[in-house]
Amino acid sequence: MHYRYGVSQMQGRRPYMEDRFTALADLNGDSKQSFYGIFDGHGGDGAANYCVQAMCQNVIREPSILKEPIEALKNGFLRTDQEYLQIANRKNTEDGTTAVVVLTQGDEIFVAHTGDSRAVLVHRSGNVSVLTSDHKPNRPDERRRIQDLGGSVVFWGVWRVEGILAVSRAIGDRMLKPFVVAEPEVKKFTRTDLDRYVVLASDGVWDTISNDDAAQLVLKYKDPQTAAQRIMEEAYARGSMDNICAMVIDLREEMNECVPRDV
Repeated sequence: MHYRYGVSQMQGRRPYMEDRFTALADLNGDSKQSFYGIFDGHGGDGAANYCVQAMCQNVIREPSILKEPIEALKNGFLRTDQEYLQIANRKNTEDGTTAVVVLTQGDEIFVAHTGDSRAVLVHRSGNVSVLTSDHKPNRPDERRRIQDLGGSVVFWGVWRVEGILAVSRAIGDRMLKPFVVAEPEVKKFTRTDLDRYVVLASDGVWDTISNDDAAQLVLKYKDPQTAAQRIMEEAYARGSMDNICAMVIDLREEMNECVPRDV
């Protein structure tokens, strides 16, 4: 079974486009498994590009993918980070990326994230369940973790790790290890008839659009492609200064067609 989805992205007011996305069905030949992800690169697009190529494969190659998908997701994130750090060391690059991914196994849905790209679940009622908690350096548990390792959290416009990076978890960022970790937080839920959509987006969306506003847009337009485009357009209209990428996964129906669009 495949959940219909739509995705829309734009460079926006930034000089470079560093947001990336992926959507893959029939994982390991299993029609019940699909994988979706958004990766918001910083300092370059190398890590985001690598996640598009490798993250899904690293997750589904885990022996625990069917029996312990949460473990598989965590291991897949860490393996992707380790592999990219080797590449970054060879190339002497220092970029990184956030990651928010959705793994579906029939009605069982798993959401994993590192960084501040966010996922929310929109219910039929219009209520929203936030599926991720942004990894910001000033989040109390993240601040403690960083400081316990000997790192610092400094305010420079926004709170930053070592005065540099505005997220506390990411893939890559080799110069900020061990403070910036790749280990994801993972949440599981079982789809019910009350659930309508999952919205994934980079912070170029969430900086200007609230969770509730995103929910109202998808419920208004219903079609996931149209909804994703409207979220993207609204974020830009409200003055987003970042790259923008929005994905809407339709939980109401399973079908084979997926229609991505880049802007």
